[in-house]
Amino acid sequence: MNRIKLALLVLGLALISSSTIAQNKEESKLRWGVTAGMNGFDAGKADLSHDRGRCGFNVAARMELLFRTTPSRPYMDVELGLLNLNWKKHYAHHISDFQTGEQTDYDQTFRRNAYYLHLPIHFGYRWAVAQRCAIYADAGPYFSFGLFGKARNTDNISHQKSKGSVYDEIKRFDFGIGARLGVEVADHYRIGIGYDYGLRKMDKVYSDHKNRNFTFSVGYMF
Repeated sequence: MNRIKLALLVLGLALISSSTIAQNKEESKLRWGVTAGMNGFDAGKADLSHDRGRCGFNVAARMELLFRTTPSRPYMDVELGLLNLNWKKHYAHHISDFQTGEQTDYDQTFRRNAYYLHLPIHFGYRWAVAQRCAIYADAGPYFSFGLFGKARNTDNISHQKSKGSVYDEIKRFDFGIGARLGVEVADHYRIGIGYDYGLRKMDKVYSDHKNRNFTFSVGYMF
């Protein structure tokens, strides 16, 4: 609960700070938009192979505070949306009893999908490279709170299946740092890539993996 309160406090301070800056600086301006995209979640590994990350999605509302209204400018943005992370792991090995020589086969597949309320708070810069085209880059912390999700286990030897809440096995609250890079066209249309690097160990039982999430997104600024 303390971490949840901390996340809400950070969000509140960010919104108050944004409002104060907007009121005190004549050149400041708020922009609003929406964004959506796909995730490639690697479950703490360095690739997205069959036994690791699976594709998910993200949708969010976006608020951008411009510190200047010039074509090239610094900004802060806050997003609040729904993030879906999916992953799959396969474990297979043989266990031998040294006294009897008997072997026990172990072959199981674990599938997980989790839905989070996702809040990144980034600071960045927009470079105007042409009259109707700009490149942007930003980075900052993120906070995520788990809403719902499924955990499915399959024993590939007995073919027995079980399922339950994913949050019986992983922690609900996550935080980390993220970065984005993209292009904005005609001051409205955005295409970008991003990466979130989780700082918290998420598993309650099996391992100490941390969230790693690569995203591709498109957006529109009003």
